[in-house]
Amino acid sequence: MLDSISGRIASHLYPDADIQVAGFEQAALPDASFDLAVGNVPFGDYPVADPRYRQNFNIHEYFFAKALDQVRPGGVVAFITNKYLMDKQNSSVRRYIAQRAELLGAIRLPNDAFLKNAGTETTTDIIFLQRRDRPIDIEADWAHLGYTESGLAVNSYFAENPEMILGMMAP
Repeated sequence: MLDSISGRIASHLYPDADIQVAGFEQAALPDASFDLAVGNVPFGDYPVADPRYRQNFNIHEYFFAKALDQVRPGGVVAFITNKYLMDKQNSSVRRYIAQRAELLGAIRLPNDAFLKNAGTETTTDIIFLQRRDRPIDIEADWAHLGYTESGLAVNSYFAENPEMILGMMAP
């Protein structure tokens, strides 16, 4: 967590817990040590300075890559992120993730899902991944884009599972 007040409160409430007030890139967390990673990752088109991840990840992609290293094989990552992880034209990040995790499912939320409480108006996805035992060479269908019935380019997972989209997709 980044907020020092919340960190101090958590430290008092849970004195035996390892509470770190630091960015995810600075947190000292051992790999393969969690069963589950759940969160609402920051969105943005800017990188994170973490020498371990030299790929051209933007911040939300970085959170997925690092969290997949942090969970045990068989562990689950469930993150809310913007639609640009799943719908980005360049599929390299999705291929990277697919090599390391199986897509359990995803839900696309309307662009106003967080408008009232967070003041943000962006289409968001909840993505559920299960870490593989080891990276494999795979060309997962969901790493590519497909089209809705109306011809809108979206991730192939959503094109093939339109019931997982809440609301109507529009350009």
